[in-house]
Amino acid sequence: APGRPALIVHGGVWDIPDGERVAHRHGVAIALGHGRRILERGGSALVAAEAAVVALEAHPAFDAGRGSVLDRDGQPQLDAGMMCGATLLWGAVAGVRSLDHPVRAARLLLDDEAARAAGVEPYGARLLVGEGAERFAAEAGLPHVAPEHLVVERERERFERLVADPDFHPSRAIAGSRPPDAPRGTVGAVALDADGHLAVAISTGGTPCARPGRVGDSPLVGSGFYADGMAALCATGWGEAIATVQLCTRAALRIEAGEGPAEAAEAALRHMRDGVRWPGTAPASGGLIALRADGTAGWAFTTPRMARGGWAAGSEPWVEV
Repeated sequence: APGRPALIVHGGVWDIPDGERVAHRHGVAIALGHGRRILERGGSALVAAEAAVVALEAHPAFDAGRGSVLDRDGQPQLDAGMMCGATLLWGAVAGVRSLDHPVRAARLLLDDEAARAAGVEPYGARLLVGEGAERFAAEAGLPHVAPEHLVVERERERFERLVADPDFHPSRAIAGSRPPDAPRGTVGAVALDADGHLAVAISTGGTPCARPGRVGDSPLVGSGFYADGMAALCATGWGEAIATVQLCTRAALRIEAGEGPAEAAEAALRHMRDGVRWPGTAPASGGLIALRADGTAGWAFTTPRMARGGWAAGSEPWVEV
């Protein structure tokens, strides 16, 4: 039976500095507002999740869209994905540099009808990378921007500080033994609409000083995002570890077996922490938000902080960092 509409969003898991918490709360609240209004008007979970992530991509506090961290060459490198639980259709892009809202390209790869209405034929593609993804977006009429438009001063300064540190190595920024102020900043949203349908959207700027071409979990279905008729899930954290254990699918299977979303998220993260023990890396950490078809929500994280918020019909929205 259809459940009451609900929405959960997150703005990344890491040791968010005290000075950045207000901006994170502000951005999460804006994203909740965008998605909530769509659901309150009877809109679909897919549209609501996309709108929430578009708002997070536009807010410079987060490592997604404008505000993304910079790769080893000092350039932004973005990934995004979406999935519809009702149809199991999904779409994703990876390694794009000239899209301020890569999640919109992911939506068009998910939705063939919307893509054709925009004048582009996906030809069955679900994941496009680099130049191919940007060409697809251009043909669909999505606006392109200069990569410099996505760079904020905070991340330029962070990049210069990291590359000047003789003790810093880019692998540390990926594998968990990172500096305390290095973001792990995927953003995402899971939504449930009045028809009982679930959807998920995810977007990221990756990790600081990563090798150009590096792809984490965010555009990989089952790893960084997943939705079906039972639950919608969105992960954030150490991408290689998340992909190794298929974090979202692992938690989804636990929910299908009867566990609550919070318990399933905690168990999946615990499995990743205990199971991924690669030489020279810290224990694998991350976060996960989950929303069940009955409106039950849950989240878990193994980092000091996680920017997150939620809303369900008949209740007031909340935001925590």
